Amino acid sequence: MANEGLEVLVLEKKKLPRYKICSGIIFKKSQDITEKYFGKIPSSVYVKPEFLKGVRLWSDIEHFTDWPFSNGGAPNVWRSEYDYWLIKNAGAEVRDCWSLRGFKDSGNYITLECHEVSSNETVNITSKYLISAEGSLSLIRAKLDPEFEKNLKWFIAYQNYYEGDSDLDPYFYHGFLELQYGEVYAWFSVKDGLQIFGTAVKKGFQLYPYLSKYTEMLEERFGLKLKKLVKKSACMGNDMCSTGRFFLGKGNVLLVGEAAGFLNAFGEGISCALSTGLFAAEAIRKGIKSGDDALALYTELTKQERKQTRASWKLGAKIAGRDLMPT
Repeated sequence: MANEGLEVLVLEKKKLPRYKICSGIIFKKSQDITEKYFGKIPSSVYVKPEFLKGVRLWSDIEHFTDWPFSNGGAPNVWRSEYDYWLIKNAGAEVRDCWSLRGFKDSGNYITLECHEVSSNETVNITSKYLISAEGSLSLIRAKLDPEFEKNLKWFIAYQNYYEGDSDLDPYFYHGFLELQYGEVYAWFSVKDGLQIFGTAVKKGFQLYPYLSKYTEMLEERFGLKLKKLVKKSACMGNDMCSTGRFFLGKGNVLLVGEAAGFLNAFGEGISCALSTGLFAAEAIRKGIKSGDDALALYTELTKQERKQTRASWKLGAKIAGRDLMPT
């Protein structure tokens, strides 16, 4: 949008570059979008191994199916550095350590109530459009439709980062589908020698029994040796993606990525975020030029993306032999 002569402001509540729990795999779709609009991913963003061969899904601890990546593999990155590189090259004004407290859509414009952390001041900003890229836990979506929010089902994803070793192939992103290791699925990958693994359970249920059993299995079956805990993190997700209950926006407010319900069954949300972000920008650009409703344009543009998201969860359930989302 900035390239179209529009004034674009990005608000980020944390200090950039900021950590985000993520597989950090740049799938083919994301690679294509990245190279088209931002150029070649710099070497500073990559981790070792720099490219992954594919996703390896384990139906049990002895049997797996490989889903290989094309064109020499998928870039393996730190999400914080990848996002930071993207935002620096987006052409927009960026304010980090700013949080959104609330907003009011008057029809002709939107007034945002923001909090600037450094000065501890409340600042009002006026805009024509508002795009939510907040992730699954969206303040904007909750304010637009509280009833929709009440009916969502939530899960907690937890991830460990350890110094250590294992016998699992570091050139694959591993998913363990047995229900005993997680209600969605459990995962494992390697970045710069760190053993990264985690699982997910329905909100309100105990995560430790799943994580404990999963860790024990990795130690006994795959020789996982844990040394120093470097980081542990968690995030929340919901069932919008698996049920196909997308929330694209209201009025001049558009939602993209996980905030709108876009996340595939393999937990990969980068490509969804990039593509829907582009669609939102295109809808706004066309809406300004033609006078057409941006939300209606965005709804049409995301039709295929919604179809692909629903299809991925059906495929995931078929592979796992069960629903991949806690009910």
